[in-house]
Amino acid sequence: MKIRWQKSALTFLGLALVLGNFLLTTPVRAELQLVRSADFGTIYYIDSRGVRHPFPNEITYRSWYGADFSKVVTVGNEFLANYPLGENITIRPGTYLVKIRTTSPVYAVEQGGVLREIQNESIAESIYGADWSKRVVDVPDVFFENYQIGQPIKHDYTIPESVLYFNSDLKKYFYKNAGLLRAFADDEALAKNYFDKSFAISANRTFYEREKPIQGFDKNVFDPIALPIADRRDCENKKLKAAVILLADEEYSSDEVAKVQLIKNAASERYHWATDGFGEIDFDYPTTILLDDGYLIRKRNDGTTEVRNEAINTFYDNNPDEFDFIFVWTNFKIPTEDTNEIAHFVPVTNKWEGINKGSLDRSSIFGSQGKLKGVVMMGNINKYNPGTTEGLDAALNVVLHEILHQWSAYINFDDDGKNNNALLRNDDFFHWSIYAGFISPLGGSGWIDNGDGTFTSGLTKLANTNRRAYSQLDLYLMGLVDKRYVTPIMYLEPLIKDEVANTIKATPQYVTIDQIIKANGPVKCSID
Repeated sequence: MKIRWQKSALTFLGLALVLGNFLLTTPVRAELQLVRSADFGTIYYIDSRGVRHPFPNEITYRSWYGADFSKVVTVGNEFLANYPLGENITIRPGTYLVKIRTTSPVYAVEQGGVLREIQNESIAESIYGADWSKRVVDVPDVFFENYQIGQPIKHDYTIPESVLYFNSDLKKYFYKNAGLLRAFADDEALAKNYFDKSFAISANRTFYEREKPIQGFDKNVFDPIALPIADRRDCENKKLKAAVILLADEEYSSDEVAKVQLIKNAASERYHWATDGFGEIDFDYPTTILLDDGYLIRKRNDGTTEVRNEAINTFYDNNPDEFDFIFVWTNFKIPTEDTNEIAHFVPVTNKWEGINKGSLDRSSIFGSQGKLKGVVMMGNINKYNPGTTEGLDAALNVVLHEILHQWSAYINFDDDGKNNNALLRNDDFFHWSIYAGFISPLGGSGWIDNGDGTFTSGLTKLANTNRRAYSQLDLYLMGLVDKRYVTPIMYLEPLIKDEVANTIKATPQYVTIDQIIKANGPVKCSID
């Protein structure tokens, strides 16, 4: 029997629903807890882990809550003793500028108590207006250790992070954080997140804007104990981690959930096999089920449904930034399914040299701080049949194929001083040519020399063409094996141009790894 969960029922529950290894998240407001000691008057913020964080002085409290003390409850020391003491709360970003009483530098505050020195008065006036000095408050030396020093603000066009931002052209308020803007739905949303418009930074600079506005209280906007924004860029290639999303429109079924789980449960082992044991990918993180709230998908006139970036942003609202890949299954047809594509790889970051793929970092528009390497749009889960061996192998081959796009099938090789792309498929240049002499999830045919001028595709000898390991060239480009393990690579020049057949007449050509390195450079990590 198919069990179907509908949007209305789940929204009514307003809870996080855990289904085995699946996590359905719906926005829930956790009530803030503010307590005051009856004996010494200190106000504490109690976080979701039951740790109490003191506001070191009144100005710090007011930077977060203004003049509202209505939610502060006076308690005795016995009550406080039940809650371990945590770090002090720091000044809310985007409110006051701070300085130490004994030194002259003035700092802007960003998330997590990060201080960025404003290098001169002209910059301060450009960002904060002519009355910028009225924002400056002294932080006692004893509390300065609660902060950490970040990069200085050297330019007058810099808008710090974690601030209330007013676009003077649009006449609209936004929350700006980590390079992203998110609009407030109305003044009530501003008030519920304790923002004072007088602290807004006004400018007409444009940034990438999320599609879903802030409606009501948002724990990602108002978080007195948020950690600093970290640069999470890396070149991790040996121990990868993946997250999985099932994105549904009006409803989803237990069968759809089960199909995702079958593929997910087998993916780590198949990847380890495909890399010949050199690589790992962890799929153990609970799958997130997202139901469209009007911002996650867009229905098109051609009958397909587009997945918006907001789906990934929403995922990061409730999950850590620790994933190299995010796989998205839907229960509707996405636009690429009207082409020959089964799935689609969306590149997000690349810091890998030597693979003929440019440096890239657009992670912030998805909600990552550099860790996310790619988003894999797997399409409608109902086109997969993982309940059979054949169907599961087909689905896993798609998974291996899409992961490999992060590193492989972009290279040229040196051919007497000219770059030659004969190893690539000539209709897109990011898959291996059918004339390549190896077999990979990204293409190639593994040609076998018959000794009479003809060659037969090695794919015809495979018992299961959906069980394809990564080639030695793939493993080199992924940084998993050294170049000395890559033997000369054969490719064919067919006597009949563009001939496609299981057996063809052709002239073999050979490419060495040194020719590939000469054209593309050595494979290495490069993080500036």
